[in-house]
Order: sequence, then structure tokens, then C-alpha cells
Amino acid sequence: MHKKLLLLFAFILLSFTSLYAQQQTIYLNRDYNRTIERELLLKQKTYHSNMRPFLYSNLDSLIAIDSAVNAYFNTDTAKKRNWFLRKLSQEHLAQVNQSNVRIYADLLFDFNMGKELNQGTIFTNTRGAQLGGDIGNKFSFYTAITENLSKFPEYLNKYVRERKVVPGQSVARISPDGSVDYAVPYGYISYTPNTNFNFQLGQGKNFIGDGYRSLFLSDGSYTYPYFKITTTFWKIKYTNLWTQYIDGSEGLKVTSKTTFPKKYASYQFLSYQVNRRLNLNFFQALVWPQDSTGGSSVEWAYINPIIYFNALNFNMGSPANSLMGLGFSYQLMKSHKLYGQLLIDDFNLGNLSKQGGTYFQEKYAYQLGWKYFDVLNVPNLYFQAEFNRSRPYVYTHRTLKINYTHFNEPLAHPLGANFNELILIGAYKFRKLELNGKMNYATYGADNNGTHYGKNIFLSDIDSQYGQDSFGNNTGQGIKTKLSNLQADLSYLVNPKTNMKLCLGLSKRIESSSIVSTNSTMVYFGIKTALNNFYYDF
Repeated sequence: MHKKLLLLFAFILLSFTSLYAQQQTIYLNRDYNRTIERELLLKQKTYHSNMRPFLYSNLDSLIAIDSAVNAYFNTDTAKKRNWFLRKLSQEHLAQVNQSNVRIYADLLFDFNMGKELNQGTIFTNTRGAQLGGDIGNKFSFYTAITENLSKFPEYLNKYVRERKVVPGQSVARISPDGSVDYAVPYGYISYTPNTNFNFQLGQGKNFIGDGYRSLFLSDGSYTYPYFKITTTFWKIKYTNLWTQYIDGSEGLKVTSKTTFPKKYASYQFLSYQVNRRLNLNFFQALVWPQDSTGGSSVEWAYINPIIYFNALNFNMGSPANSLMGLGFSYQLMKSHKLYGQLLIDDFNLGNLSKQGGTYFQEKYAYQLGWKYFDVLNVPNLYFQAEFNRSRPYVYTHRTLKINYTHFNEPLAHPLGANFNELILIGAYKFRKLELNGKMNYATYGADNNGTHYGKNIFLSDIDSQYGQDSFGNNTGQGIKTKLSNLQADLSYLVNPKTNMKLCLGLSKRIESSSIVSTNSTMVYFGIKTALNNFYYDF
């Protein structure tokens, strides 16, 4: 993987001799996204905010992103004379800005330490670098890699040992002392020939939706190779995304020479801005396996760019895994936003009305959410509430190789399926200080002693607990489990270019059922360049 990134980087440097435009893609980071979304709402600008990361070039004409970010993060735009102070608080570590050249480079890091009460020390030691820039007014590139050493709280240690992967990051190399070593690569090249099209090839993540979670495609798994075409015209933004995932159905036996089996996915996502307030969007995904010889076994119908066309393949007995969805967002008044998603996975209409709609293959999930910016007219006071619900066996498939996962992690919700979840988020920013709080409360049906009630999406749906073609399946079936995650942190922004911040945090996780009882409290502090989203609240 590292060799591929180095070759990509070399290609970029050697292929272009005239190197300007704005950076084509904005980080998936929630701080940046919230800033941009707030500015769009308050200025009553319409933008397709449900496909992330955002394209800088499309947004900058609407809200002048640099000015919006500087204002939100309280950045002093007057250039400091002292070189060290400029680099520390205002600028990239190294940068070139000329008439047709924009290149920047930074060191990336996360040094934090804490304690899990009654367990022991926890820490993260991340070292890395990023390099990005624009080439003329049509090309841009980005590459980054981090090397990490961490010691996680016990519930994450268990996850890492079972999955052989650090949540959302990389293959885990576990030391005898319990520390975990892992590396994370990112990179892309982007070409925007005009205002209607963008082409992007990279190794990274994508997020579809307006929520904290996504039921379509989230950024909670490891990075993956992808090719994306974004088409924008009239009131429509249409995205075609093709990806390559790792199939972990036979277990991940990690060695220095490991070659993992692959699987492939094709996505179509159509966002339609009905009017200034209402957006409707339509989603389809198709996942198919690598063949037994190691080839891709691609049927041309699978990579068809027309949305919902692949549903015909499913009806004609295609062996691929097909998912479809509908979403919406609605701007209520000036600072409120409502949003939602409905995911449909192998939904069986023929059995919908039988026995109260409890057929094992009635697989669907939905999300409802509300965002409130500048609560009660207090600038930079933010609140978000979100509810997610998933039926049993959603994202599973009869063929294990094409369940909706990547590298032993879900591609959508980290809880898998068969759950109800409520999320409450609050944030207040004053100058460079920010206070954040988040509560996740979920109930789900767990398994025990070889049962399969529908939460574990790595098992086949035809092995469901009550049998294939069974009725009597309901959300939460199995061992009723309650899970709560509470988190609060206080941070001080040092440099908005890399979202470098000092932070102090407290989190508490409680999981309880008839077979499990865990109570974990953690305190931590550190300094980091927080550019990526990581999800440990499951």
C-alpha cells in the first residue's frame, strides 16, 4: 500500500511542470464541515451538503471559505512578523503561493496521554506528514501518512484483538505489552475540467449524508482505493463512486507478506435541490466479490453509472449485494436543519404484510436528525440530535464475501444492525476555546453461544436465529443490551490550517446486559492536528 502511495506521489511531481486554484477537496473533519454548513445556512445559500468531503472550488464562490474559517476560528489574519509565530498559529509549515502554484506541507501528530480508571495508562503517539496543492486551475493533489503507536482502553483492545484492525484506521500489529502499532495512508489526485465535472482518484474515505452517522456510507472504516466522478448541473449533483474493499470473511491473518482478498463496490448518489430549503437524495450501492482466481470478475452491468439500474440485476438473480436508499434535508427557519435517511437492503415486499412485518429479510434502517446553529441567537452555540434504528440482518448477505463491510469493519453504522440509537451533541465556541459534549445511548440485541439474532453483519442472513424464511424477527431481539457513551472535552485552537489544538477530555462508557457488565471511565489530555474523524463510541 505504501509503495502505491509513493508511486502516486512521484507521478504527481513528475507529470506537471506548471503548477493555482483553491484546494479541490476539504477534509472530512467535523469542525470544518460544521463551520461551512453553519455559514451556508446563515447566509441562506444552497449547496449539496450530503456528499463529503466537499469540493472547495464549488463552495468558495458561495461563502468565501477562507474568510468563513478565519472568522469562526477567530484567526488573526494580520501577518505576524515573527516567522515562528506565523508558522505556529496562522500558516502551513511550508507553503508556496504564486500565480499558478499553491503547495503546502505540514507535520501531523497526536500526542495524548490519559488513564482508564481501574485499568491503566492509555496513550496515542502519532507522527506523520501531509503534502498537498493545486496545479493550474484544474488539478490538485494530496497525500498524507501517519505512523501510530497506541494503548487503548480495554473495550477497544478487545475490538482490536478480535478484528485485527484499529477502528477506522489500519491493520493492527499488537505488541506483547498490549500497545498497538499501525499506519494510515491517504492520497488523491483531482481534476476539475469545468464547473460541471470533477474526477478524483485516490486512497481515502467518503461520507454520504448530513448526520453524525451515515446509514449509506460512513468514514468509520479503513481507507480504500476509489475513483469518483461528480457531475453538477441545474439543481442536481450526481456522484458515481467505485471502490475496492478488503474481504475479511475468512479472517485476517496479518503477516508482512499478506495479500488480502478483495471485493468491489459501485455507488450512485443523486442529490436534487428542490428549492432553497428542501433537498431530496437517492442512493444505490452494489457489492460483488473477487473471483476464485484472484480476478475482479467484473460484469459491465455492475459498473453502470445510472442509479437504480442495478436493481434490475438483483431482480434477475444477480449474485451481487444490492442496497438502495432515500434521504432528505430541510432548512427550517434560518438556523435549523432537519435531515434523514432510509436504507433498504433486500427488502421483501411480498412478505411485508404477513405476521406483522417480521420476515427475516425485511431489512431496512432509518435515521432522523436535527441540527440547530447559533442556539437562541448565541453565536457559535450548536446542538444536534439524531436517532438511528436498524432492523436485524441489515447489511448482511447470504454470501459472506459480499457483506457490507471493509477490513472487518462496517461500512455504515459501527453498531452493525439490530439496534436503536440516540445521539445528542452540544458545542460552544468562544474565540479559540471550544467546549464539546456528546452522549450516545443505544439498545441492541446481542448474541451468545453461537446465536445469530442479527447484530453481527459478518454472518450470513440465511443463518438467522429463527431460520431462513422465518417470521418473528424484531429490532432488539436477542440478549437486550444497553450501551451509553458520554464524552466532554475542552480544547484550545492553536492553528486552523491543520486544526492543531490542545485538548483535555473525559469519557465514560457503560455496557450492560444479562451477560455483560462493563463500566469504563477515561481522562486524557494532549495536543494534536485533528484532521480526521475517528469513532470510538460503539
